[in-house]
Amino acid sequence: MGWIFRQSFQVIPGLRINLSKSGLSASIGGSPLTLNVGPRGVTGTASIPGTGISYRHHFETPADGRSSEPSSLSLFPSDPGFTSPSNFVPTNTAPIEVIHSASTELLTSATFKDLKKLIQTAFEEHEDISRQLDTARDDKITAVGRLESWENGFLLKRLFKKAFAKRKEAAETETAKVNELEEQLRLTTIAANIEVEKEQADLYYRLRDEFDALRESAAIWDVKTRQATDKFHERTTANSRIDRERVRFALDSCDLIQWDERVPHLKNAKGGDFYLYPGFILYRAAREAFSVIEYHDVKGQAIPISFQEEDGVPSDSKVIGHTWAKANKDGSRDKRFVNNYQIPIVQYGSVTLKSQNGLWEEFHFSNPDRMARFLAALNAFTSSFDAIAG
Repeated sequence: MGWIFRQSFQVIPGLRINLSKSGLSASIGGSPLTLNVGPRGVTGTASIPGTGISYRHHFETPADGRSSEPSSLSLFPSDPGFTSPSNFVPTNTAPIEVIHSASTELLTSATFKDLKKLIQTAFEEHEDISRQLDTARDDKITAVGRLESWENGFLLKRLFKKAFAKRKEAAETETAKVNELEEQLRLTTIAANIEVEKEQADLYYRLRDEFDALRESAAIWDVKTRQATDKFHERTTANSRIDRERVRFALDSCDLIQWDERVPHLKNAKGGDFYLYPGFILYRAAREAFSVIEYHDVKGQAIPISFQEEDGVPSDSKVIGHTWAKANKDGSRDKRFVNNYQIPIVQYGSVTLKSQNGLWEEFHFSNPDRMARFLAALNAFTSSFDAIAG
């Protein structure tokens, strides 16, 4: 018996991604229609099965004005000055700078809009079918239970043959419905086949290894806000005051793309998380809110910072000096304050990520050496392939 319980669903084609020295190529679908996103823009290929006749068309992608030169995270040996945790200081009227990325609608790179649309369609279809499948499974349990309650007995199925037949038909129908929805769920899952050429593969997996070491840092913070200090009234030597939150990094996978490998996952306290796939960055702000970002669109800055740590020094950090909770202009103890205490000055690493489309994130790391090694690996990987030309 054949059942069609949900006709209006879209079969999601496979996603084939190839990363080589010339850049990222993403092939979506198969015969008779394939969409390819590559270094020269978007190309569509239509073919008539069995005839060998095909047609290729290049779609113009609007230039976004960015440079095709490889981007990198620049490392500066200079120190921007002392930083301290954010505590409420009523006399400080300096503006508070909120560090936050733009909406996911704006963050996607121009060359990846078609890829995002495919992922979005797949996710919406997958979520809709998942909800229906949950309901169908509950209905199946009920129908099968009603059937078995009579089938395992002796009297009722013989006395009420028509009613028993209806219970059997209902159980078969609900079972078929679950089977069909499970197949539809499979057909709406993006199964990514990501192929990375040897030169890029070596560098990508080295990047992942360095990330694995970085995530084991004793502390990683996501910086939320920054405010210039009023040194005179606050009696501090710190140039700025920040609000931060501890976060965890992980080797993980994202449910938007089904791939066998685990990828670096940068968790974010105030916005979307980052997944570093070969060839693109997936930024996930919510279940249905995400962006696909090109590595070369991201500009970064990495610097060592001296931080006045009042929340306990992480085990892998280096104390480079001390200051006072209330300090004179020259850094000496202000003796006018009772119970004035010393504060350790710790060296951390700071990374700021920005893009022209509105990406703006900042992370601090307790282990600046591991941060530097990870950034070196990230730069080497990004520089190994060309930017996608708009």
